Amino acid sequence: MKGPRVPREIEGGDAWTAPRGWFSPFGVLCIVGFLGRLSYEMLRTPITPLYARELGAPTYLIGLIVAAVTITGIVVKMPSGALSDLFGFRRLMSLGAVVKATGPFLYLAVFSWPGLLIVRFYHGLATALYAPPASALVAKVYPDARARRLGTYSAFENAGVVGGPILGGVILAALGFSLAFVVSGAIGLMAFLAMTRIPRDRHTMPEKTHEPGQLRQALRRVGRGVREIAADPTIRLVSLVESLLWMGTGSLQAYLPLYALTLHMPIWQIGLLSGGQGVASVVSRPWLGRRSDTFGRRPLIIAGILLCMAALIVIPYMPGFLDLLPLAVLFGLGTGMVTPSTTAMIGDLVRQGNYGSAMGVFGSIWDMGHAAGPVVFGFLVVALGFRTSWLLMAAGMAGALALFLFGTGRRAGARPAPGT
Repeated sequence: MKGPRVPREIEGGDAWTAPRGWFSPFGVLCIVGFLGRLSYEMLRTPITPLYARELGAPTYLIGLIVAAVTITGIVVKMPSGALSDLFGFRRLMSLGAVVKATGPFLYLAVFSWPGLLIVRFYHGLATALYAPPASALVAKVYPDARARRLGTYSAFENAGVVGGPILGGVILAALGFSLAFVVSGAIGLMAFLAMTRIPRDRHTMPEKTHEPGQLRQALRRVGRGVREIAADPTIRLVSLVESLLWMGTGSLQAYLPLYALTLHMPIWQIGLLSGGQGVASVVSRPWLGRRSDTFGRRPLIIAGILLCMAALIVIPYMPGFLDLLPLAVLFGLGTGMVTPSTTAMIGDLVRQGNYGSAMGVFGSIWDMGHAAGPVVFGFLVVALGFRTSWLLMAAGMAGALALFLFGTGRRAGARPAPGT
């Protein structure tokens, strides 16, 4: 009698160290990241704020509708990362891929802004379930090139971040909202099919199987691990910097399209503007990740935050597309400096076996900023206008950077060492 079938990837050696290529596990992981983000981000901006406006949503609530997917991440990312340590990275990533494939089609059934808000909360599960296990998987498999690999992976994801708004803007201008939702869903289905090629091996599957009766005890252990990681002051400071960075990013994603409308820009230019900030990230993240591995994390974090602050302060003074696009690119370059270094710094600090928990804590704090940015900015812009509101966002980044420098100064020493 034949025994249970063992997947070929588990029988053999380590597939992740096989020759590089598009169909290596790491290559497939990058493809899934690209397609998933392309589908997801083309609906985030400019389509969601413009569609919310089309459905009659109040200006101060458009930020909440855009941020709803991120609010889901706040709630789900932390348990997602922790449970991936327990049940394996692949299972949680597969659940996220299912949402990537189904979420966009639900927008077709939306006819009011409250309905759009509900669909946005569901769509947020796509990255909330997928992102922490995916980052943790890369951090675990490649400990000696962590920032470079994370930078490469995030570059593929950010290629989707770049292409999504551009594709969404072009399709919206040419064909309307409904076909934009269909195209996004088709791309999400492609991401789901690519996900099935991620191997089931010792990296992606749990080290041992837990019986249902052991679940409560196992979850207690997960909770202790999460509390232990969240209690690390350096992890909290790194997460704070990333959170404030993404407050600014979220405010741009939700309200830069509406600011562009006040300048009477055509929709296709708004799409290019929304995607422009990601172009610099795609080009710079792998290279900057390598620099972070070599020279240390702090210099890249400091320079990137300063660039983003400068861009936010100047953007609302610019009168047209050709003036705004370079500033959007400058902001993207800043995020390309910060995010690979902060993510790798979390990987440097975490204890072996808690990568998923660490990325979950990091992702949840990050998402708090990403969600708060559009919501807070929505109220600020109604009361104070674009210039003062983005100035306050930059001031928040400055405060987070000051706390980071003060809190990590002694650890870094006079000369940053690799991984600090």
